[in-house]
Amino acid sequence: MVTQTPGKFSFKRRSTRIPAGVFLDIKGVDGNGKPFLERRVTLEVSFQGCKYFSRYALPKDSWVILEFSNKSENAAIQEVRARVAWRRRSQRLQGLYLVGVEFEAPGNVWGIANPPEDWRLPDPPKAPEVAAFEKEMEEMLALAETGTYYQLLRMTSESPRAQIRQNYYELVRKFHPDRHMDHAEWMQPLHTLMEGVTLAYKTLSDEAARRKYDERLAAGGAFTLGRNLSEYQKSAEECLKKARESFKAQNPGGTILWLRKAVDIEPTSQKYHALLARALSAVASLRLEATEHYERALEIDPWNTAVRLQLGALYEEMKLPWRAYPHYQKVLEIDADNIKAQERLRHLDGEPGKDLLSKRTFMDRILRHSSK
Repeated sequence: MVTQTPGKFSFKRRSTRIPAGVFLDIKGVDGNGKPFLERRVTLEVSFQGCKYFSRYALPKDSWVILEFSNKSENAAIQEVRARVAWRRRSQRLQGLYLVGVEFEAPGNVWGIANPPEDWRLPDPPKAPEVAAFEKEMEEMLALAETGTYYQLLRMTSESPRAQIRQNYYELVRKFHPDRHMDHAEWMQPLHTLMEGVTLAYKTLSDEAARRKYDERLAAGGAFTLGRNLSEYQKSAEECLKKARESFKAQNPGGTILWLRKAVDIEPTSQKYHALLARALSAVASLRLEATEHYERALEIDPWNTAVRLQLGALYEEMKLPWRAYPHYQKVLEIDADNIKAQERLRHLDGEPGKDLLSKRTFMDRILRHSSK
């Protein structure tokens, strides 16, 4: 049960589990490094996570994205990031694995009206506690700027892995912006703080990443959380801002220049690769390079349907419909109701003069028919 004491929160990590069948769309990367998407039904749900059967042997401590919505009520899709806490082969169902996942940010995401008592968060700070909370928030923000990951998570380099997770959950329960919606002035600093806390948790909870971080601390002594978070990301965002200014000034060369710099600063950012690709695609001589950045963006985020549609459209403009076709198909695998992908596939299926494409779509229809 969650209890509140002055200036400190404590909680029970394992909350009451409730048998419930909730449809989930689960996406991630399997043990072979290949992206996957599957629809499953939960067996049990709790404040910390859930349990379900999967076709994939997911590695322990890997991350998945859970999406769920009540489509009958046209509710917005909710997306939650979760860590694979454990996995074991099902003894009763051949080819399936029983998987337990823990949410990155615990909460009653299931929308259960009357949850168990140990699902409830402590009440937000009352008026007499506001000043103390603001002071603590400022101290934490200062650590996010100048401290180490260990200091931010209130632990030492000797702390066990379980302590990392426990301290992280404790900070999430106390400083998550969703708990302080009645204080609009706190939203931006709390978002900044949670970004720092989450980055620290991801680094220290991964053995390889933690080892590299410790090596950097030992070597430089000044490799702080604040530098990693603010200097590099701020530089990339400044480049993006300048790229937008160039675009508004109808300066395509400047737009591309600044987006290239953003990609150089953050080469693993799907957003910057996709934006650079879109800018490059406007210049006929640079379209081949644009496809390379689109493909790189999709390597980082294979489930981004907007980027796939943009790449498909670019391939069509380049008179390469056979390259556009599989991207439209993939969009429909992810979102079967995507009207744009449906329209483009119908168009390509009926477009004359594309012998190679026609043969492929004909074979696709045969294979689909034979599999029924």
